[in-house]
Amino acid sequence: MPNDFDKNRRIKMGGRGSGRRSSYGGKPETNDSMPLDIRRIASSGLLIPGSSFGWQWTVNDRPVASIRIRVDWESLVLSYRMKSTGEVFEQRVQTQTTPCHLGGQRHWFTCPRCSKRVAVLYAPGRYFACRQCCGLGYATQKESAGDRAATRADKLRKRLGWEAGILNGPGGKPKGMHWKTFLRLKSHHDALVQITLQDMARQFGFLQKLMDG
Repeated sequence: MPNDFDKNRRIKMGGRGSGRRSSYGGKPETNDSMPLDIRRIASSGLLIPGSSFGWQWTVNDRPVASIRIRVDWESLVLSYRMKSTGEVFEQRVQTQTTPCHLGGQRHWFTCPRCSKRVAVLYAPGRYFACRQCCGLGYATQKESAGDRAATRADKLRKRLGWEAGILNGPGGKPKGMHWKTFLRLKSHHDALVQITLQDMARQFGFLQKLMDG
């Protein structure tokens, strides 16, 4: 029976960094605040009224937090225990759907605080709510211009078939790629590397000044 299967099923959610708390300008990040994505729940085939299942977050494949979810009609009931205090909480979150252009429907949470339609809820504290209501920032907000350039450069390196990491130097032209395309991508890559190196030098100089007092 589908309900019996779902009742004992535990779904792992998260990955490196999930479940940790960090901050940027005193603001916790979305990735560190137990993100609960209804799209992933729906794609797992678990939105069956009357069913229940376990959902957990992991760090380096080790579970760090978990909840039980019961599916009711147009709502989910979240049950969980706070590790810090041992308190048990139960929160009902309303859900809604919108039609897709090519048929079917898309599932959404209704934020318990602002009633806004969202795909992901977070729990930096005791209760789940949307990112804005939780006052969460994105991890990319703490990235410098050099960090962003290095990320973009690595994407180009992957496209070119080069080893990841800008300090590994450039590789050759991939087989089958036109020289014009290769030279354009390499030029873009080299410009991003220069931005990264300049930013690293700036940060190093700033740190050196602090160390010199």
